Parts: sequence; structure tokens; C-alpha cells
Amino acid sequence: MTHAAPEQQPPPKASGHAAILQHMPVELLHYSSVYPEVADPSAPFQLGTMMKLAVAAAHGDREIADECWFIVDSTFAKQTKAGDFGGDPMSAAVWLGEFTRSVLVIQQSPLAAHFKDRIEALKPALAKAMHWMNKQRSRLLFEDRAIPDRLLSEAQAYLFCGRLLDDPALIKYGHGFLDTAMKTFRASDGAFLEKNGTGSGYEAASLVRLQEIMLNVPDIHLEEPFAKGIQWELTHIRADGTVLADGKPGFFSHSKMIMGPEKQVNVGEISLALLYYHERANDAASLAAIERLQKHYATIAAATPTSPPSK
Repeated sequence: MTHAAPEQQPPPKASGHAAILQHMPVELLHYSSVYPEVADPSAPFQLGTMMKLAVAAAHGDREIADECWFIVDSTFAKQTKAGDFGGDPMSAAVWLGEFTRSVLVIQQSPLAAHFKDRIEALKPALAKAMHWMNKQRSRLLFEDRAIPDRLLSEAQAYLFCGRLLDDPALIKYGHGFLDTAMKTFRASDGAFLEKNGTGSGYEAASLVRLQEIMLNVPDIHLEEPFAKGIQWELTHIRADGTVLADGKPGFFSHSKMIMGPEKQVNVGEISLALLYYHERANDAASLAAIERLQKHYATIAAATPTSPPSK
């Protein structure tokens, strides 16, 4: 007597933040270090690889996700007895925010079971890192009080770590960073003021992090100011795709960028901010702006001569 093979169950579907990334057209993310083709060993903390990990998990791509996870292991291998990673607290906060964002996505993805044990094994090290971060909290709030994209990255670190570690104190501190960041928001036009200036790159960086916070912390409702911020960004992308950039470049402008003739433009960060909004609100204007933006700067990049290799 033969027995029929047990019917294989399909992998669980993505939900929440993971579902947003699953539906996002990945080909529109292939700009700058926001979503690198391959891991760049010279990139600090491999932030782009963390987004690649999140997207791979959302799609259930175990091979790429495992390739990206080596950055997690190598980063935590550098953790000191004090809990830091050998760098400054702001960089550590950005890394922790990006990493824990990706972990929350993994937990909502088809790869949740695949990574469950690895995530659990890292929780003591994560708690140790946040213990060290707490000693830097006053310094971060003071030094970054006028830099919203940094404050929102720091808010991510506290809010997301607090959720993963079930630590109400961390969540409370995360709300403090978020509240401080929102004090830089200009309600009249939707701009985040960075040291009293505005700029498309760090506006986009702020909008990316704000959306990721809202996707993962259900009790935070900032849709109205966020929508104004998106409109500010859209009005700074011309019909031909050029970006009206002003103000000083923010922290995330240190990412690898495509150069415009007038200023450095962080095409990847702007694209990601608008892609999130397109997926969340089915906003056709955001998608159209991304296509104009990328077409314009891809044309510039293709026409820009590259320097010959040094001998």
C-alpha cells in the first residue's frame, strides 16, 4: 500500500512592513548604497546591505538573505565588552536602527522561522549594545538636536530594540528622540529643517525613517505631517527630473550618490522615500516622480566621463 506524500504547505505570506517591501519594485532601488548590488566592504556598517536583507526576507529569498546576514555576524563580532562597536554612538545608533528594522521585517516575512534562532541568539548582545547606548543618550539628544534624520535613526534604534527586547524603557526613550525630531518639522510647508536649512536628501532620509517607524510602531500616528513632507519632496522634483536641492547635506549624503550638474543628489534615498509612500498610499505622483528622477540622473551619469585608472 502506497501512501501519498504529505501536501507541502506554502510559506507564510509577508505582512506589515514586509508586505510593503515585497510589492515594491526592486529595480527602482538600484541607486546608491540604499540598495547595493553587492556588499561594499568599505561602507561603514553596511547600511545598504541591511535594506537588501529586509527586501530579500520579504521576498522569501533565503540565499540572498543568508549572504546579507554575514554583515550582522561580523558587526556583532566587533562588539566590545562595554557594548559598543568601536565607533561613535551616532553611527552605532544608525546601525542598530537599520539592523532591527530588518529584523522586524524578517519576523513578518516568509523567512521568520529560518532566522528565529539567530535572532534569539543575538538578543543578549543587542541588550548589551542598548545598555551602552543609554549612556550616550543625553549626548546624542544634544549633538543631534537640529539634525532630524539622525534623530529619527536614533528613534528607530530605541523603538525597534525596545520592541524586540520587550523593554518599555527603550520604547519611551525612542519616543523622546522622535518628539525631538518632530520639533524640526515646519508645518507650513512640510520641510524638516536641518540646522535651519532644507534639502531634498535629508528630507528624504527623514521621511524614510518616519515611514519605517510608523510601519512598525502602531501607536505612532504622524500621517498628516508625513504627507506634507512628501508633498515638499515632490515639489522639489521638476518635470524633467532635476532636483531642487538647497541647504547643507545631511548625514546620509555620505552615501554613494549619482551626481547632478548643480549639486549632489541622493537619488537612492529620495527614491526609497517615495517608493514607500507609493506602496502605502497607492500614490501615482510619487511613482511618476521616481521615474523622472532616475531617468534624468541616469542620463547624466551615462554622459559623465570616468577618470582613467591610475597606473
